[in-house]
Parts: sequence; structure tokens; C-alpha cells
Amino acid sequence: MSKPDATAETTQFGYQDVPVDEKADHVRGVFDSVATRYDLMNDLMSAGLHRLWKRHTVDQAAAKAGDTVLDLAGGTGDLAIKFARIVGSKGHVVLADINAAMLEQGRRRLVDAGIAGNVTIAQVDAENLPFEDATFDRITIAFGLRNVTDKDAALRSMHRVLKPGGKVLILEFSPGCDSQTRVRFLLVQCVADPRQGHCQR
Repeated sequence: MSKPDATAETTQFGYQDVPVDEKADHVRGVFDSVATRYDLMNDLMSAGLHRLWKRHTVDQAAAKAGDTVLDLAGGTGDLAIKFARIVGSKGHVVLADINAAMLEQGRRRLVDAGIAGNVTIAQVDAENLPFEDATFDRITIAFGLRNVTDKDAALRSMHRVLKPGGKVLILEFSPGCDSQTRVRFLLVQCVADPRQGHCQR
């Protein structure tokens, strides 16, 4: 029986380190099992505050009618529904997630909310987005970046598909949580600067 390769590259998954090439399978397994209860899980983890922070993220995005928005790791469609109402019939929203079970929940919620005609659902890998350069005015990823194996690759991919002057908004649980502060949120924004070829925070 062969021994594990001690030099194999690892990455974080929850509170443990796992081989890099296994993280995607771990993430898929978790979200396949919690897809129907995902919002309840976030309510419990954040004491319900995630809903307020998602609303704050939409406000900070300052999308307008006619914009094109990518909601990455969009799961159950919370942000996509809000953006679809903002961008209207002349705009477009892509609800994207790597997990098919989560996207199915998002599809159902879009139907329940009466959203149709300006939303596309796409199963994609954030590290290698299948969109043309400079496609989106706004890109959001809420509580999803932590599940990406190669975060730098995902950020480069987001920047590539962002229009000059567009904005990326990343919402995450802060690593600074402790027993006295039940949850903290971190909202990072960057605007694509066409003069310098990268995002400015």
C-alpha cells in the first residue's frame, strides 16, 4: 500500500487541509447535500445578517437599468433576483454557480419571483469563466470565494470579463470572528481601471 505524498499541495476546506485536486469534490458534495437548505444554513451561521449584507452589496454595486451583471456562486439566486429587477428588460443578469443542485434551487426561486427574460443560468467554474473579455458592468460573489480552490485564478478571470470602469464586489465572512463577535462580514470592492489594467480597491 503506497503512502500519501507528503509533498502534495494542499488547500483549506473548512477547518482542515485537503489536497488541491480534491477540494472541488468536497465542495460539490457539501452543496449537493445542503442545496435545499442553503438559505437556512446561512441564517444560522450569520444570525440572519447575511440577508442585510446581501442587500448592502446590491446597494454598493449601484447597478443601473441596462447593465450586464454576473452573479458568481449565485446559488439560490438572492442577488440575481434583485439585480434582474434593477437592470430591467434592457439589461441582463447571469446567475452562475459550479453546482447544478444550487442552480436548480435558483431556477425555482426565479420562477417563484416572476423573473423571466433577462436572466441566464450558467454552470461555470469561477477559475475559468467562459465569457468574452469585458462583458460585465458588475460582478458579485457572495460567500463563494472561500470555496474556490485557486482564488488568484478566479480573480484574474473576473477581471478579464469585467468592463473597463466596471466593479467587482466580494462578500465574505471575515476571518476575524471570535466567540464574542458572532459573525463579521467583509465586503471588498474593486473598480477596473482601464488605464492601469487592473482593479483598484
